[in-house]
Amino acid sequence: QELFWKQRKAAGDMNKQTKTYMGPYELTDWLCEQGRFGLKTPDPKIGANGRGIYIHRGRDKMVDPEVVAKVEEIRKTKNHPARKVTDEEICERLFFSMINEGFKILEEGFAQRSSDIDIVYIFGYGFPPSKGGPMFYAENYVGLAKVLERVQVYNKEAKERFTKNKAYLPVDYFEPSKLLIACAQAEKAGMKAKVPPGVPLIDAVIAAQKKGNSKL
Repeated sequence: QELFWKQRKAAGDMNKQTKTYMGPYELTDWLCEQGRFGLKTPDPKIGANGRGIYIHRGRDKMVDPEVVAKVEEIRKTKNHPARKVTDEEICERLFFSMINEGFKILEEGFAQRSSDIDIVYIFGYGFPPSKGGPMFYAENYVGLAKVLERVQVYNKEAKERFTKNKAYLPVDYFEPSKLLIACAQAEKAGMKAKVPPGVPLIDAVIAAQKKGNSKL
């Protein structure tokens, strides 16, 4: 976050968002302004050999109480009451937004096939190989129709939040990809059974779209 904080400061727009970095920024900007960059910024006053979200002392670390207090301050500023969040919702928000962006990458032609994205995330970002990568996981573990359904729910919530409350920055990572919509429709229509073994439904839909044919 330090790098992106510096980039936004250099651009003169602290609300700037890109595909590489996006808000909310309140907490991370506060940490950067305090000069708290984790292990590379010791704080001798409290006997810490590093301070950021965590206070580091040797091999031990604990969440900084000042960070907890700042989170509560930000929450009140945004008029956002605390609520319980299930493990399932956390996973959906993290992975389904990423999967949706993967569909957009394919839709925009930056990758040719779904396995291109899976390989990048397995070998480049540590995605669990046992799950086959985000696109494989979406198609074979979750189901594309469910991914679309949940993305639509989170997209509606996000739009309502940032349109009604100006303390929130607009986000589009839950805006459903057209390719995701097409793949979910193909899945519901039973097209997966018609795809040759070893060919992902996602890739079959892409191939059909290139041929201008909606039937697989």
